[in-house]
Amino acid sequence: MGIRRQSFFLGSLAAVIALGSFLVSPFASASPVQVQVEGGEVRDVMMSLARMKGMSLIFDEDISGQVTISASAEPEQLLRQVAALKGLVLVQEENAYLVTLPSKAAALKRVHVYPVRHADPYELARAASLSLMAEHPAHDGKEKEMPAAEEAKGRILVDSATNSLLLYGDAAEAQRTMSLLRELDVEPRQVSLEAKVVAISKDAAKQLGVEWQWSSLPRYPEHSEIYRHKGTNREEKEYEIHRSTGGEGVPGIIQFGRGPEGIPFEFYYGAKLNALVSDGKARILARPNITTLQGREAVINIGGEVPVPTQTVNETSTTTTFSYRQAGIILRCRPRLHDDGRITAEVHTEVSSPLYVADIKAYRFQNRRADTTVSLQDGETMVIGGLIGSEESRTMSKIPFLGDLPILGNFFRSLKKSHSESEVMIFLTAHALPDGGAEASTRM
Repeated sequence: MGIRRQSFFLGSLAAVIALGSFLVSPFASASPVQVQVEGGEVRDVMMSLARMKGMSLIFDEDISGQVTISASAEPEQLLRQVAALKGLVLVQEENAYLVTLPSKAAALKRVHVYPVRHADPYELARAASLSLMAEHPAHDGKEKEMPAAEEAKGRILVDSATNSLLLYGDAAEAQRTMSLLRELDVEPRQVSLEAKVVAISKDAAKQLGVEWQWSSLPRYPEHSEIYRHKGTNREEKEYEIHRSTGGEGVPGIIQFGRGPEGIPFEFYYGAKLNALVSDGKARILARPNITTLQGREAVINIGGEVPVPTQTVNETSTTTTFSYRQAGIILRCRPRLHDDGRITAEVHTEVSSPLYVADIKAYRFQNRRADTTVSLQDGETMVIGGLIGSEESRTMSKIPFLGDLPILGNFFRSLKKSHSESEVMIFLTAHALPDGGAEASTRM
């Protein structure tokens, strides 16, 4: 494809002025042009090139001199080459460019304000600082990289009171930085996390692990289907079929393949939790539901704080102070959404059980932790198990006074030992909310 060129030959100041009047046209040329000027006034040459591009120029009163140029390029590129040749600076202000000297360009810098709408202002400030560093890189060695970084960082400030960014710079820098900030300052997506925390006796947990009730054949999930059918009279009929194979007793699903209609098969496991709860072999400790922004940590804490005494002994006295430690079930999850619809989640679970030790009159803590990173489809359920704990207790019953007698006291007291093991299982389901989805919520 050929490139249309425009040629202009300028031999004198009068020719430049004539060219300027000629270029007042209904279109702004972005095609390469060939310009030859010998001894033309720099103001007139730059103004003519600006008109070809549809740009407005404002000249400083100190701009003067002549220029000789013979080149072929786009008008804006030629304009910047002429400015560089004469040691001038183009500073964009609103819809016009100021043509001034470098010594005066610094005085044109001012404070620009960007109101933050969605993103973290400190993260935006770091991105803007990197952008300014990229525009003014250090070329004289590593020893100058740190001052350049500090200078860029000092030109971006966060105003926490108004949730705004303050940028000190000229209009061109502000325009580029503001454009970057608008691309980054978008409404983040949200992820809804549904958890079911179940405490199961050790024997029941073993039985449950062996007897996951897999379906003998793959089944369809709960959904509605619309069918269209043409009868013998070629009349098209539409009807809806509702399939229901799931239920609240199913703690999770695993998808496997797709049927002829494109709907994924699902294997359902389990429906024994309700039976175990009814038999007293399992307890549903909590069913929290929390919504968080992607990339932000969601914390679910089921339990309370236990006082932990600390004694300080000196020569004259003993001082006891109390600090409080979290006990119970702590679930931390940091989800991240991907373009393909998958959800990557960093999950930390901790079960902390306080046990009172009578000899030292204090609590000791039994901790069970699990850390993992998983990748889930929207709506898939992961199961966290293996948080097993054992507890032994000794209970003594006796008849007052008689039970304390040496030797004979054994006939008047009884000692009962018990040992129990339990496993905490957590069923976690993640759902990606649509853009602009529901407001963040927490339900326990």
